[in-house]
Amino acid sequence: MRKARSPASPVHRIAGDERALSHTHATLLMVALTIILAALLLLMLLAMIPSWSWAEPPQPPVIITDIIHTSTETGELTYASRVFLLNNGSTVYKNDDLRAVFYRNGQLAAIVQTLNGYLLIKSHHDGVRYLRDEGCRTPYWNPGEEMEVDLTDGTLIPGVKVTVEIIDKKTEKVISKHTVVA
Repeated sequence: MRKARSPASPVHRIAGDERALSHTHATLLMVALTIILAALLLLMLLAMIPSWSWAEPPQPPVIITDIIHTSTETGELTYASRVFLLNNGSTVYKNDDLRAVFYRNGQLAAIVQTLNGYLLIKSHHDGVRYLRDEGCRTPYWNPGEEMEVDLTDGTLIPGVKVTVEIIDKKTEKVISKHTVVA
């Protein structure tokens, strides 16, 4: 015959506090694991979704920084059509290999056959009076350098949408396109 164990035996005696503590630890561990798994799932899903950013799209390598409509001598409105272009990228361009095409409200306004200031003088350049500033003084247009393109007065008037395309003459590909309102 087997001997019945008494309820006071040390093997079966578990304090109620210890059992509650184990249950609390288990619950906290499950919550922590659930949060970690949810975070990993969220990261995986975000990696599959295209980037929806509130930031502005990056600017093109050559941008229009300003369009001036006033005379440099008198300051009066003459519709001077002086456009300032900045090499905004990180590429050094051979400026004689570039052509700038200007559009006014989507219509062709002027073509500058070279962005080298010294070679412009020798070229056929209807609609362009001159190029100047650091970007066109040497054979190369370095990052951060600006150049002024003085188009014929009245080419660009305040309020029109001005687009400039910078074209590599060797490949005939547009390497930069930027639009602003004059």
